[in-house]
Formats: sequence, C-alpha cells, structure tokens
Amino acid sequence: MQHGHPNHGGDPTLGSHGMLIVGGEVLYMSHLPMFMAPHNFQVILQVDVDDAVSSVLRSHRHVVPEEPYDTFVPDDFPMSELDPDGTGPRRTSMTGTIFCGHFERKGGHHPPLAERTVVTVRSVVHFAQLDVQEHTGDSELTYLCFGRGGQLHLAHRITAAPDFDQVLDVRAVPGTATNQLGEPLPDDAATMEKFFSERFTVAEPISIGRNNSPDQRVAPPETVRGLFFATAPPSGFHGFAVQLEAEREVYMETGDLAKPMESQG
Repeated sequence: MQHGHPNHGGDPTLGSHGMLIVGGEVLYMSHLPMFMAPHNFQVILQVDVDDAVSSVLRSHRHVVPEEPYDTFVPDDFPMSELDPDGTGPRRTSMTGTIFCGHFERKGGHHPPLAERTVVTVRSVVHFAQLDVQEHTGDSELTYLCFGRGGQLHLAHRITAAPDFDQVLDVRAVPGTATNQLGEPLPDDAATMEKFFSERFTVAEPISIGRNNSPDQRVAPPETVRGLFFATAPPSGFHGFAVQLEAEREVYMETGDLAKPMESQG
C-alpha cells in the first residue's frame, strides 16, 4: 500500500491517510496504518456524512466481492490534528473520496461512490502512535471494543511489526457477563443491554486469552470470552468478562503490517 505523499517539511504526520468505513446508523472510520511514518497511527473516529452520502453507503451494491467494504481517501492532512491530547489545532472535518472496496486495489478501478465528500469528525474513539520497529516474541491478542446504539465493533489493537489489521461486528451475548472469577454479575439483563448500547463511545481494550497472531484471531461465527480488564460494569467490579459472538469480519489485512517500511519523507 502506498497511500500518502512525501512530506516536504512541516508537520511530520502530514499525508493522505486512507480509512476504512465501519458501521451503519452510527458511522466510524478506521485509519489503515503501516509501520512507517507518517502512517504509523491506529486511529478510529466517529463521523457523520450528509444524508445523500449516507444513503449511498447503506444501499449500494458491492462491485468487488473480495473487498466487501468501503474506504475513504481524504485530502492530505496532519494526523496530529486528530490527537485528543495534542496541543495544536484540532481537526473537525475531512474532505475526500469514497470508494466501494479498497481505493488502492480493485475498488480503485471503479468509479467512486462519492467525491468531494465532507466528513464531520464527531469524536476520536481511539488514537495511538505505532512502534515502527520490528518486535519479537509472543504478545497477547487484544481488541478495542467500540460502538453505539446496540452495534458493537472490535478492532484488533495493533502494536508493532509483524501484526495485522482486523475489524469485526460483534454481539454481547445476553446473560453471560461475569466478574473476573467467572461469577455472574448482579446487573440484570436490561442494565447490561443499556451499558453495551451506551458505554463504548471511546474504545476500550479486551483480552481474548490467545497469542497475538492472524491465525489466532477472532473469526465468525465463533463466540469467545472477552475480558474487559480495564472496564467496570454498572455494578462496579474491577473488570468483567462476557461472551462475544463474532457476526461479521468487516476487514482483515496482514500484508501492510508484515514488517517495518521505509518512511516517506
């Protein structure tokens, strides 16, 4: 993948930061990263588009079966402007082109779904700069849970090369929430349903209890125990677990994150 242009001075995070479009009624964009500057960022945004573009995203037919997702290519901007902890100007919108499929693969050979589309940034769901160095040894498979309005998504938490980018639609199985000892939570089903519908406006990490590798990833139609080790349920326990049903794999990529790449500059 070559999304981006050389940065001739100025902000080192300036580039064309291509994004995966996730969700439906509540819309998200997930940056498609690489282990090279200026693309070494895992960023998830909640966004809005106008009604016409929203209608196209919900109703169009996918022309590339092996790319059953949409992507967005914004005009060049510094990724640092999306950093919620940054001290510089904050970016509130992006303008760019939406493609059916991957804009740098087969999807890019078809006419765009929408051009000069203005995307409003509602909130930054997750923002992390990635280590561009290669790492060795095992690490734990971890996902970032986010979503609103009853639809949850998992994004694989990317760390350092080699790694992989994956986004899933999932469902929390009612009645399966426990504390970390495996004991049922005192929260009733309605309370937990409301919790999962409203809580994850900011991505929160979960552990699956597997090694971090593509062949160990969560894959539909399996149901896995997800440990929300940094999240308290309504009853206030320190961390909790729940069964998560993987409904759909939205996106999966290994090649772009297989190894560090030479920075553009």
